[in-house]
This record gives sequence, structure tokens and C-alpha cells, in this order.
Amino acid sequence: MTHQEPLDLGATELSEAEEARIRSEHDLDRPEVFDRRNDVDRRARTRANLLPEEQDTGSADAEAQAREVLRDSDVRTEIPESAPDTMVERRESGE
Repeated sequence: MTHQEPLDLGATELSEAEEARIRSEHDLDRPEVFDRRNDVDRRARTRANLLPEEQDTGSADAEAQAREVLRDSDVRTEIPESAPDTMVERRESGE
């Protein structure tokens, strides 16, 4: 486990109290707990292989890169309100 900074929710429209509740509920201020619960380290090891088109550019640390992508995905999955500017908007049909 190398990442110790709190996990980022991105820009949200949550109140300060609601964000604090969510951060606590999902262990966002305890990334080692978040990672362990979501098995991030094992999943990152299995996804650290670069795609053929990425191999030319390379990566200083493909496993760390995979870990960050997995964390971001897990946060967005667990907390749909995170980073609302990147969420897909769903609309009801007018018919």
C-alpha cells in the first residue's frame, strides 16, 4: 500500500455535512481500508500490463497507474454523486 492521501470525490454539489458522511461511510479518508475492501492492490497487479498501443509510450509505474484508475472507478461506482460533471444525464421520455 503506497497511497495515503484521502481519495477525491471531485467537484460535487453535496453539502459539507453530506460529503463528510459519505467520506466516512466509504472510507475515503482511509485509502488503505478502501483499497483492502475493494481488493484494489490485487486487481491493479492483474491490470498493470500495457496495451500494445501504450507500450511505445510506456509507463513509469503501470501498477500505480492501474491502481489509480481502479480507485477512481470504485469511487464513482460506490458514490454516484461524485464528479457530477462526468456523469451521464438520464432523462425521462416526454411521451
